[in-house]
This record gives sequence, structure tokens and C-alpha cells, in this order.
Amino acid sequence: MAGVRQRYLDALRRKSVEGLVWAPNFDYWLAYNTRAGTVPAKYRGMSRNDIVRAIGGAIWNRCYCLKTILGPSVKVRHSKTADGHAIEYETPVGTVREAWQKAENEFATPFQCEHRLKTPEDFAAVQYIAEATRYEGDLAMAQKAVAETGEDGVVLMAGRCVPFIQFAKTDVGYLNAYYLLEDEPERVERLLEAHMRSFLQAYEEAAKLPVDIIAADDNMDGRTVSPTLFKKYAVPFYQAAQKIAHASGKIMEAHWCGQTEMLLEHVPGCGLDVVEAIVSKPMASITLNEALGRLRGEVALQGGIPSVLVCEQGATRADFERYMVETVLPLKGRVGYVVGMSDNVPPDADFARVEAVATLLNK
Repeated sequence: MAGVRQRYLDALRRKSVEGLVWAPNFDYWLAYNTRAGTVPAKYRGMSRNDIVRAIGGAIWNRCYCLKTILGPSVKVRHSKTADGHAIEYETPVGTVREAWQKAENEFATPFQCEHRLKTPEDFAAVQYIAEATRYEGDLAMAQKAVAETGEDGVVLMAGRCVPFIQFAKTDVGYLNAYYLLEDEPERVERLLEAHMRSFLQAYEEAAKLPVDIIAADDNMDGRTVSPTLFKKYAVPFYQAAQKIAHASGKIMEAHWCGQTEMLLEHVPGCGLDVVEAIVSKPMASITLNEALGRLRGEVALQGGIPSVLVCEQGATRADFERYMVETVLPLKGRVGYVVGMSDNVPPDADFARVEAVATLLNK
């Protein structure tokens, strides 16, 4: 029987594997509870990888092993604000600022409350920053991740997202992005082209590293990226990125953690080998089996356990176990499926349910 790592890679490459591969994602749960001092006693002091081993999962080691390098003509200033932090970028053509605000408490990930592109006049500076950005692979970090993972899972380089998502989500905010697409189409297209060149250069650097997967950190959601926008902006990027990944024998993956049922039919042929964190009922209108059906066996899916089911607020323990037995276990033998979280184990989850997954899968 193949080892954990080989079974995992085979499943992602849509080859038949024995049983079901279980790849938990509880990075945010661990980070939050570590900061809050509420990690269960038996796991305190353990690494994420060792906790995965302890609960019988395969390691999905997300490694940010790229260095972002800005040209010397861009001056960057970090500052604290009353409830978060800000970054100011001074360029020869203007200065822009972005900021993040504390969420519900100091343990949670802050959210972006100020975008760098606020008016059309900011396009010049944001364009300048995009063109002045390049990436270098961090070989030492990648080697460390590979060594820590060993034969117990896979390592992926979590890379740059679809350029449109960078523009719409981070540069300007989604609402303003749609207005600018209509009001300033030429400026938007120039900026997207600059992001495309920069992000593909990042993928070329990632392809040199000893990782198994190159992953677009998209947080894709069909409510913010319509099928029309997906076909226009995501597909060309994915196809170009896949060529880079495949040239070095790597898998091309994307993180799709939103409402994506309206996009799944467009995934085969789009350039992705794997969609990860697909959300299904009761958090979306599509079942896990229907999601797999829309991929037509041409793209692998990692996910399938909606995060609400591991929370006491979202379901009882009996509800969770029933879902596993009725929805997940029948997928044994299904090519191109890896059991994972959709999208992450929440900070206040009943972690005993996550611990129970391996036992349930082995029934």
C-alpha cells in the first residue's frame, strides 16, 4: 500500500487510491487559540504538523515561501493606528495608503478597512507599485517545510491570487472595482496586466522550489467574481500558471472557499488541477456529490466537511456524524477527491469532531 504522501498526490492527480485521504485544515483554529492561550492541553507546544499526525490526517502544509521585493524607488512606511495598523507607499508618481482594523478581538485576523486605490488619481501610484514588485523563492523556508512534512503529506506554495481578485478585493474593494471597470476600463486593464506579469513571475520562482503544489490564494466566490468575470480574468491566469506548474512537475491548485456553485461548471479546462475548500450544503446550495459531478472527473476536489458542522452552534455531534456517514463515506473509491475542511476549522469549534474524522473514515 502506498504511503500517506503518495496516496495524497495520487488523489490530487485523479488516480485511484485505497480509502479516503483526509487532509484537515485547522491553521486558523490553531493560530487563534495559540494567541488566546486556549489550545487544548494535550496539543500545547505541538506543531501544526504533529497535531495533524496525532489525529490521523495527512499534512497539507501551506508554506508562504516567496519573498516580495519592491524596487528602491518605492518607500514603505508601517505605522500603528488606534485599532490596527497601516502601510504607506511613497512612489515617484504619488503616495497611497492601506490599513487594517482589529476584528472582534486581538486574537482574530484583522480585516482591511482602507484600500490603497481610493480615487482614479491613485491609479498611477498603484500601477507603479505593481510594476516595481518582483518575487524571489525562499529555498530555505521551502526545504524546512519539506523536511517537517516528510512522507506524511504534501507541501504547497501559497501564491498570488487571480489578478482581478487582487485588484477588486485588495487594491480598491469590490464595490468600487465594479464601478471602475465601467468608468476607467483602460486603467483597470493596464493594472491587471501588471499584476498578471508580476504574479506569473512569482509562480516561475515557486516552480523552482521543492514543493508539490502551487496554489492560488484566491478565496474565490461566485458572488464577487461572476462567471463572465471568471472566464475573462481567471481562466487566462490559471492556464498560464498551470503551464508553469506542469513544466516543473507540480500541481496547480486554487483556494475556493466562497459560494462557488455557479462557477464549478466552468472549472474543467480552466487551468486548475485541484479546487480546494469547496463549500457545500448546508453552507451552499449544492451538495458535495453535485460539486464533484460538475467537475466531471477532470479536476480534483479537496474539501467536503462544512465548517459549521464542527461547531456546536451549527450542528449537533449526531448531525456531524450523520453527514460523514451519509455524504462523505459513500465517496470511497471516487477518483479525484480528498476529504478536507470547507474552509477552515473555526476558532470555537468542537475539536473533538475534527479528531473523530479519521475514525469515521476508517469504518
